[in-house]
Amino acid sequence: MLLNRRIVMGNNVDLERNPASLGTDLALVPEGAPVGRFHVARQRGGSPMALSAWRVTTDDRVLADALAGLYGGVPEASGPADGLGYEVLTRRDAVSISMHGAQSLALRMVLRGAGETFHVCDGVKLLEPLGASDEPCGCGPTLAERKAAARAGHGPKPEVHLRFRLSDLPEAGTFQLVSTSWEFAESLPSLEHALNEAGDPALCVLRYELVEFTTRSGVEVCYRRPVVEVAGCLAGGREHLRLAA
Repeated sequence: MLLNRRIVMGNNVDLERNPASLGTDLALVPEGAPVGRFHVARQRGGSPMALSAWRVTTDDRVLADALAGLYGGVPEASGPADGLGYEVLTRRDAVSISMHGAQSLALRMVLRGAGETFHVCDGVKLLEPLGASDEPCGCGPTLAERKAAARAGHGPKPEVHLRFRLSDLPEAGTFQLVSTSWEFAESLPSLEHALNEAGDPALCVLRYELVEFTTRSGVEVCYRRPVVEVAGCLAGGREHLRLAA
């Protein structure tokens, strides 16, 4: 049974007080290249198009068939922007996964444009190019300043990498999700803590959540965002927090 406490990751107050924690450079799981990637959108006419369920890409046709059998959809040829041969537009907006603590997470702040990468940092120091690594990155000290710089086009945006295995297909290998959501980036300290508390490996749910609200001016807003819910340790029966990004 899960605890009823739910933490909305996008409202992490501690991060605003200590914005350097946003740039924690967490190591990826050292298991080689992922066998597939989860996506929240697909490219159409050069522009991203949001979806209502998870989209998965892979170079392995057998794996694509297995994913379609588990989560619905039909394997099709993937677009050139994905770099992987097949895509499955699933019918599932939530899948059960397992993660290995903080090593399943990585965060970088990245500024790209015109097909080039101009800036890669952890929020405090540069990570690329290698010759400039460990030098101060020059980003604003607060989260608000970093967001403002990104919106103005001269500051980096968050790029969160998740590594995980599918509970329904653990032998397939690791999958990856890359999110540029500020809310997801803000959630990392809470998510890291919950994963460490849950034990290794942690049983989680990866959800593509629908968010709907009306602004003060009466405008209806609807969008989707990735969510990780930490349920507990696969090897034990302890109860743990439920978190949303």
